[in-house]
Amino acid sequence: TAELHRPAREDYGVILRSKVFWVIFIGMFMCLLQTPLHASQMNLMLVDNDISMQTAANIVTVYAFGTVVGRIACGLALDRFATPIVTTLSMVLPSLGFFLLGTELNAVSIITASMFLVGLSVGAESDLISYLVARYFKLRIYNTTLGLIYCVSFLASALGAVLISVTLKLADSFSPYLFFVSGSIALGSLLFLFMPMSRNCEKIG
Repeated sequence: TAELHRPAREDYGVILRSKVFWVIFIGMFMCLLQTPLHASQMNLMLVDNDISMQTAANIVTVYAFGTVVGRIACGLALDRFATPIVTTLSMVLPSLGFFLLGTELNAVSIITASMFLVGLSVGAESDLISYLVARYFKLRIYNTTLGLIYCVSFLASALGAVLISVTLKLADSFSPYLFFVSGSIALGSLLFLFMPMSRNCEKIG
């Protein structure tokens, strides 16, 4: 009964004092600055690479296929390999994809491969957030922790949209932001390696 009636501030205190929470929060924030690029800005970004709207639509189909493959592959990997390594590999893929999109390499094959890499990560991303919370935090504070972590996706998406708008205004091109977000994803992904490797580590809370 005492556990059920613990003040929320105590739960928040436990969560916010956890190093693992901040690794996940900051890592996801840096990785999810890409969100507007594969959401509201996707077609504009692809057309900015000197391809037609029809070609862009075809590439979006490949991206969507990548999300399915990414979700399945990430699930299989999490059951078999260390969580930090799987998370890092799953989230780092768009770094190369966005970097290539920012260059002058505008061959359709390169753009298609880049968006497939982005799709793989996006497919893994939503499942990973829920899994990481369940993996490192006790069930009693699962929803509280998950709510805080999901806030990061909204913050990153909002900031990303603002930064894209500023970039387009100053450079009239997506390339500067693509290079920026490529580096952000690479650094954010490496942070996940600081999560505990052992499957037997004590859960937080």
